[in-house]
Amino acid sequence: MPEFIPQQLPEREGHFPNTGNTIVEIHRLLAIFLSSRKFAELCVNYPGKGFDPIYKIQEVEADEITRILLSLAVTARVVDDREGKVFELVGSDCGVLQKDMARADCAPLEIREACNKIIHAQKVRFDVEEIGVQKYMNPIIYLYGTLQNKEWRATLDVIKFCKEYVTLVCHF
Repeated sequence: MPEFIPQQLPEREGHFPNTGNTIVEIHRLLAIFLSSRKFAELCVNYPGKGFDPIYKIQEVEADEITRILLSLAVTARVVDDREGKVFELVGSDCGVLQKDMARADCAPLEIREACNKIIHAQKVRFDVEEIGVQKYMNPIIYLYGTLQNKEWRATLDVIKFCKEYVTLVCHF
C-alpha cells in the first residue's frame, strides 16, 4: 500500500495539536482544584460510613487530574520540540525541582521540565487538607521519579503551571 503524503508545506508535516483546545483542559484542571474544597464541604458522611453522593462525585478528581496533566504535558512537549525549544527562552518557573533527593538543593521547575516530570513520574501525590468529614485537594502536586540513578522530586504549583501554559503553549 503506498504511503500518503499530504499536500502541505514541508514544515507542517509533524504533529500540530490544536492548542486552542488546551484552554478547555486548563479550565477543567483549575476547576477541579478550585472546587475540591467546596465539594468536601458538602460531604456529610465519613467515607465508608454510609453513602454520600458528593463523596462519590469527588472520587474522580485524581484520575481526571492525571488525564488532563498528561494530555497537557505531551502537547506542550510536542509544541516546544517543534518550535526549537522556545520555552527555555521565555518560560518562567511553575514549581520547585529537587534533582537529587539525597541532597537538599532545589532549582526552579520550568514548564518544559515540569512536562517531563509529569510524563515520567513514577509516583504522584496530592497536597490535601481535611474539612469536616472529607479531604480536598490544594493546587499543589508532588511528582517523584528516578533519572540516572538519582531520585528526584518535583513540586508543581498547578495555578502557576496553568498560567505559564496558557502564556506559552496556546500561542502556537
